[in-house]
Amino acid sequence: MENPGIRYFHRDDLSNEAADFQKQLYENRVKGLFVSVMANSVDPTLLKQLAGMDNITTAAPIPQSLSDLCAITTDLAKNRTVWTLTPRNAPSGKVIFYLHGGGYVMNITSRHWVFLEDLCRHTHATIVIPDYPLAPASTWEDVYACVETAYGRLVETIASDQVVVMGDSAGGGLCLGLVQKLRNDGRPLPEQVIVLSPWLDVTVSNPAMDAIDDRDHLLGTRGLVQAGQAYAGTTDLRDFRISPIYGSFSDFPPLSIFQGTHDIFLADSQKLVARLEQDNRSINYFEFQAQCHVWAIFPLPEAQIASNLMATLINGQPIILPDNKG
Repeated sequence: MENPGIRYFHRDDLSNEAADFQKQLYENRVKGLFVSVMANSVDPTLLKQLAGMDNITTAAPIPQSLSDLCAITTDLAKNRTVWTLTPRNAPSGKVIFYLHGGGYVMNITSRHWVFLEDLCRHTHATIVIPDYPLAPASTWEDVYACVETAYGRLVETIASDQVVVMGDSAGGGLCLGLVQKLRNDGRPLPEQVIVLSPWLDVTVSNPAMDAIDDRDHLLGTRGLVQAGQAYAGTTDLRDFRISPIYGSFSDFPPLSIFQGTHDIFLADSQKLVARLEQDNRSINYFEFQAQCHVWAIFPLPEAQIASNLMATLINGQPIILPDNKG
């Protein structure tokens, strides 16, 4: 392969903040979160503490600091809100089309807003966030109807090569499925795709997950299986629009994956990277030792490192890797 892409392996010792955070996840039994979500029995105190939400279906409030930084407008796509955050000072012209995580059953959290604010400060990009419908009340078909409408409206007003499609966890999986479908349909593709801890396969069937499960204190397979089935409805779980790892990455825009090793989704991220390498397709892969699922949206020192790398990619600047980071 002439250009395999960037390989960054962050192997520094875990920060005290990250170690304490994962200890709190374990002590609060967050691993069972999606089981409780599917059973409609979420602890409201935990939900408020972890996600800044009063309930799982309503987006967390936009912080005042983000409102100060950006002019915020809203539109509708299939009767769902689409937020547009435009920097008040020197917008770059780039647009981040962001799809939030939450297992397809939870709305955008307070941590997402803080993460997006940080990205905006470092890129001056406008950010478009569809409030897509959630399972089990809705399935992937409703979700795609919303995000495709929002994306289509966006690329009617801005060149697609100025758009970065980006998302975390379930939103990361949705990004990959969406772009595969856009390519199949002959529609304008984004300049690049950046995903954090993507949910690539809702079957949660990779046997390599078993070796990671004990050190993942945020995700549990039981709740994921239930959420994934609700999202799929009656459609085959291996449909690429639901589990993008089963789709084709031919003629795909530049792709970057950010992944922690204390995350059961590590198994599928590594599987996808290996497959693309074997197919001689370029992919950027950033792996952070001992970091939990979507660590980059939490207030951790390692999160800032990951966020800075994402901003560098979005800004189109060269990434210079430290000698000791692989």
